[in-house]
Amino acid sequence: MKNLKLILFLFSVTTSIFAQDAPAQILTLSPEHPNPGDEVIITYNAANGPLANAMYVNGVVYTYDNFKWITNDVTLKAAGDKKWETKMKLSAHASFINCVFKSDTIVDKGEKMPHGYMFAQVPGAYTGWGILRSRAFENEVPNVVHDSAYIADQVGLMWINYELQYHPESRKKIFYYGLKLKKLASGKEQSVAIKKELRSLLTDTNLDHTTQYDVQKTLNLLENTKDKVFSDSVQNVLVAKYPYGVLARDKQIQEIFREVDFAKKVKSYTEFEKNFPQNKFEDVYTDIESLFYDKMIKSIVYGYIVNNKDYTYALNSVKKVSFGNLLDYHWHLVSIPFDRDHDGIEKASIETLKKYADIIMPEIENRLTFVPKMYAGKLSLKEWQEQALQMISREYFTYAKLAEATKNYDVEEKYLAKIKPLFGYNDATYNEVYTRMLLRKGQTADAKNYMALAVKQNQVTPEILASLKEIYLKEGGAAAGFDAYLESLKSLSNIEEHKKKVISELINLPIAGFELESSKGGKVKLADQKGKIVVLDFWAMWCGPCKGAMPGMNMAVNKYKADDNVKFYFVDTQEYIKDFKQQTQAFIKEKGFDFNVLYDGKNPKTGKMDVVYEQYSKAFKFSGIPEKMIIDQNGKLRWMSNGYFGSPSELLDEISIIVEHLKSENKK
Repeated sequence: MKNLKLILFLFSVTTSIFAQDAPAQILTLSPEHPNPGDEVIITYNAANGPLANAMYVNGVVYTYDNFKWITNDVTLKAAGDKKWETKMKLSAHASFINCVFKSDTIVDKGEKMPHGYMFAQVPGAYTGWGILRSRAFENEVPNVVHDSAYIADQVGLMWINYELQYHPESRKKIFYYGLKLKKLASGKEQSVAIKKELRSLLTDTNLDHTTQYDVQKTLNLLENTKDKVFSDSVQNVLVAKYPYGVLARDKQIQEIFREVDFAKKVKSYTEFEKNFPQNKFEDVYTDIESLFYDKMIKSIVYGYIVNNKDYTYALNSVKKVSFGNLLDYHWHLVSIPFDRDHDGIEKASIETLKKYADIIMPEIENRLTFVPKMYAGKLSLKEWQEQALQMISREYFTYAKLAEATKNYDVEEKYLAKIKPLFGYNDATYNEVYTRMLLRKGQTADAKNYMALAVKQNQVTPEILASLKEIYLKEGGAAAGFDAYLESLKSLSNIEEHKKKVISELINLPIAGFELESSKGGKVKLADQKGKIVVLDFWAMWCGPCKGAMPGMNMAVNKYKADDNVKFYFVDTQEYIKDFKQQTQAFIKEKGFDFNVLYDGKNPKTGKMDVVYEQYSKAFKFSGIPEKMIIDQNGKLRWMSNGYFGSPSELLDEISIIVEHLKSENKK
């Protein structure tokens, strides 16, 4: 047939580079010449590679099967002489496999020569070997080869040429790869070749989803405006021939996303679900879907919530939406309100949050049992689960805290264990919750050891310090010796490194004065503070991170309470409700903080309560709160810090380092 005829000039390239690709004998298969579907023994010789001294080896086998990538996790067993073996059954149409071996954080990709094996008799063998190492397709294939293994476009084109030479029936599956590499290798536009190929291809009336999308990608290779008429005509043919196909679906996704009328958007999406059921498109993932599909769904889900306070649509859709949208649901419907309730910003019904979480979380867990289509062929199941844990850890933590609040302690323990490899010892809030769990279970010795390591990492809260002190005293320690005991737990190298970093942030700038109303009565003028070190903390009732930082700031306030030459002022700024002063005072009282709160003045230009904040943010080029500022005894701004990074003890140390440094400066 004409469309299958080998056209050598289309993909012409010299074959002199072929000899450079001779395989190394690090990877061997037994039997030596297996066929697709066979059970094989894969032997990895680690003797001269990065895993030569590995105590265990795992791996991933990436198989190019019927022009699609399949991934399999494998566990290897020691076979002597630094060799490792595993058994696996080759897939039915395997044409090429590539292996990556791992031990802990060390990975062996094979450097310049990947650990690959071609089944040359099977269509796709030459293509798989070529595109895996072509940078032109690094976002379309498993990204699993060493940087030194990438080949020139001319060499990639050579492998496509071999594919056509030995398997001309592959043409419909590889035309896009060949045309893209020909364009890159020649450095010239290829409109003639592209048009000829696509005209021939479109005579076929039964293109699968992958091929339909390959046509779309090939059209993107046409860059000249003169080709727009041809490109439009091809798209029209695709939509006409395949009204429920890939391009028609892409166009619908964009149209629904851009629809501004909510009722029309919902109606269009209802039709979209009927015409383009998601389970029919698991074999293709387009750029349009990547950019707009999740946003389309969220625009409808959150439209119901914002317009009608209706959460039903979101909760009923959890089995249909992407993993990313599931995390977004849990974040907005559970984590944000839970944290706002915890921070005293606004009340939330814990029972309602638990109801939502118990609908969303089981589906999140279900999605960890298979690789979503956006990562299909690129990540193995184990790799996906490892990546997903990073993505979901914040929601797992909320779910654990919610379980604690509702006294579902087994669930709390389960989810704290899931994220311990990520959060353990290195997150102050996690450390507090985890310690509380251990103490509740009566595991005092474990709790003490855990808290000691958290202190070493400087990731502790006032609650942790109080619990540690209680254990210390019960074990016979003297109250006067607790501070020395605490210091003995800290890492001297970490302390010095942290101190060096904070001192390096010192500045010396003039700063304008202010006069603001105080929660303790009267007014406070900055000019009256000369000779004292002044610590300012800009915050607001609506700001979660501001409130999160307050336990650390309270530790600093208590540390310098007896020192009249160190003053702390908490500047309440950017408030927008009428009774914010009463709410502020009630919050501070509820938390038991002895803070001197200053109320930012009304801005004459905007009417907002941010006159000092605006002046300082413009002068010193910062935005957002919390914002910490420390002013020295001479009225100069010496240090600034924006945001809060989660550790009360670390924040205490930062404030203390600057205050003590300024004190020592003043003595010189």
